[in-house]
Amino acid sequence: MPRDILFIASAIKHFYELVYDVTEEENDLSEMKMHKLLYFAQKQHYANFGEWLFNEDFEGWVHGPVNREVRRSFTLLPPFKDELTPEEEYTIREVVYDYGKYSAGVLRNLSHQDQAYKNSRKGLSEFEAGNTLVQKSDMIFDIETNDFDSLSCEVE
Repeated sequence: MPRDILFIASAIKHFYELVYDVTEEENDLSEMKMHKLLYFAQKQHYANFGEWLFNEDFEGWVHGPVNREVRRSFTLLPPFKDELTPEEEYTIREVVYDYGKYSAGVLRNLSHQDQAYKNSRKGLSEFEAGNTLVQKSDMIFDIETNDFDSLSCEVE
């Protein structure tokens, strides 16, 4: 059953700090990086388990997929409570390990390669503000046509 996106964001922050052994001051988990990790977690969870990790949507903003609720609440994320299902924890750990090591800029560029993101930006210039939803049907298309194992080839 899908969770609230802020709950998942708190879990990502928690596991990110554990995996990379960073303190609050050392943490490079910026808001932009969080949006990208959430986006990739959503896709990865669907690819792994055939269901969405959360119901909330992303919009196609200049720097990639953004969720407005996370945008408003990033600095006030609720504390993480260890209440994940094994499947949720698997996805979050997988995304933190596979994507968390990259900078926000690299993840931004990676998200820009997705057709789902490109479709949400149709008719807009590269730096023009947009708010069109990233369609989940387009995300499924990307999942079905892209190989997640080729991440290392895509990130340079």
